Parts: sequence; structure tokens; C-alpha cells
Amino acid sequence: MRSPRASNTHCSTEDGGTIHGASIENWRSTLIALAPKLEEMAVKLAKNNADYDDVVETPLLLLNHLSGGSLAFVEEACRGYISFCETFYEKQIEFGRSAHYAASSYERVNAEVYQNAQYMAQVYYPALLLSYLFSSNYFHLYRTFRDRFVPAVRNLRGYACEIGIGHGLLSATLLSSAPALFGHGLDISPVAAQVTDRVSAFFGLRSPIVTELGDARHRIPLAGGSRYPVMICAEVLEHLPDPALLLRRIHEALSDGGLLFLTASINMESVDHLYLFRSDDEVVAMVEDCRLNVVERDLAFLTVAHYRDRPETCMQLISRGNPATAVLIATKAPY
Repeated sequence: MRSPRASNTHCSTEDGGTIHGASIENWRSTLIALAPKLEEMAVKLAKNNADYDDVVETPLLLLNHLSGGSLAFVEEACRGYISFCETFYEKQIEFGRSAHYAASSYERVNAEVYQNAQYMAQVYYPALLLSYLFSSNYFHLYRTFRDRFVPAVRNLRGYACEIGIGHGLLSATLLSSAPALFGHGLDISPVAAQVTDRVSAFFGLRSPIVTELGDARHRIPLAGGSRYPVMICAEVLEHLPDPALLLRRIHEALSDGGLLFLTASINMESVDHLYLFRSDDEVVAMVEDCRLNVVERDLAFLTVAHYRDRPETCMQLISRGNPATAVLIATKAPY
């Protein structure tokens, strides 16, 4: 993968000096100072993965770029991530008692979360980006995307479409390695286009990602009039009351032989999660029912445990219903 251009941003130190590009240790120490209870995950994630520094390099550079050299941004992003974590822990406890997600209205979640421009720009997107540095499931998701999906599609031509593009990191990571692909995004939040424009600029893409505002459940517009050879839909299905509807729309929009990178949260409560998947088998079954053939599958756990290449640990986590993310690569099956 061609690395994005180096960031020239800097962060102010407490004594008024500056450092160019806050290191992962700067971010980690800021996070731990604000929330000591997150230290175990932040420290063990790096310790348990020998390739940690390599995998997080691009998200880290992007965060430094978006910070504009502001220590206040670093702290605000960390506080947003901490708020996400605290909400998750609170809701996860209740989920353990009730066995269902608390949110039930897509319209209410859309109004209170995705249409709240200040919240999306200042909390939601920075917190999601920090998850690639400090949350084991997001770290694993990004590693699989970078190491498995990008090499499989980098030589394709045409448009790559990301449903629920959000901050745009995945699309931009792909496009920086795929000279014949152009980026097209669809998102229900008006803030997404603003963020993806900044991300496109950071990666130095020859053509910025074009992000449209819209609801993919109703229609996925075709860029250039042709179906997409490459599609991405990461962490979206669980946000919908009927994820199969979106999967059918994706099948319609994906070209024959095209490849899809798809993820879905399992047993993971959040303020905006509506559909409960209890296992990755359930995700795979729904995907294949919608005429998409799964060609690779993985399971990324949210845990401090060292589980990579440890089947017994993975089985223990599965048996406990540990929160996880199903990470799939799929292709289109004709009707």
C-alpha cells in the first residue's frame, strides 16, 4: 500500500512548545490520563500484536492531520472515545440482563445521532477513528481490510462504493493503493461529506471521494452508470432494523464478480445499534440468503485477551458471547 503523505501537523506541549505529529505514545498517555480504566486495553493491544505500530500508522497520521496541531483536539477526541466506551459498558451490562438492544426506532436514532452535526463532527467520528488505535475489534478489522481486501481489489478499474462511508478511512486507504479506482460514498449524515473531503486531501488522492447524502436502504446510486466492482459496508448492518434490505440493495449495485468488504457487530450494544446478531454464523447466513457468497470470514473480538492464532481462546470468547465484529469478504452470486 502506498503510504499517505506525511503529516506536517504538530501538537502543543504543556510547556508551550510543539511536537510534530503526536506519537502513538502521546495519544495513549493522554487517553490513560483521562480514563485510567482504559489502560489495560490500550496497552495490551500493542503488546499482543507484533504488527501493531505498522497497522495503526495510517490512522495515527490521519488523526494527527485532522488535529491541526491542537492538543485540545487530541483531548477532545480522547474524551469522545471515552464517552463511547462508558456508554458501551453501561449498555452492555443492561444488555446482559435483557438480552436485547435498548434502541428500537431508526427514526429516533437518525434524528438524535446522525443528524446531530456537532456530535458527529466533534465526538462520533473522532471516537471511531481512535477505535482503530485502541479497540481490539477495530484494529483487527482494519488489519484485515488492509492486508486481505485491498490486495484482492487494487488492480480493478471503475468506482469503489462505500455504504455508510462516515470518516472515509477505509475508502481512502483502498484508493491510495488502487490507481484505477475512484471513490464514491453514501451516508445518511450530512457531516460525512465534509470529513471525507479532508481525508481525501490528507491521502493525496488524485480524485477526491465523492460522497452523496442518502439512505442506501432505498437506493444506491450508480456512479458512472455502471455497477460497482468494489463495495465496502463496514459497521452498518447492526444500525438498521432490517439489514437484509440493505444487503439486497448491495447485491443489485455490485457487479458480477465484484467484491464486497462487510462487517457487522455481534452482541455489542451501542446507542445506535438496532439489530442484534448473536453470532457470526447469523451474519453469514443473512449475507448468503441475500445472494452474496462469503469467500473469507474472520471474527474480531473486543477483548484484552491475546486471541490471535489461539483457537482455544477464541472458542472461550465465543462461548461467553463476547462482543465481536464479523469481518467478511463476499462476492456476488447471480439470481
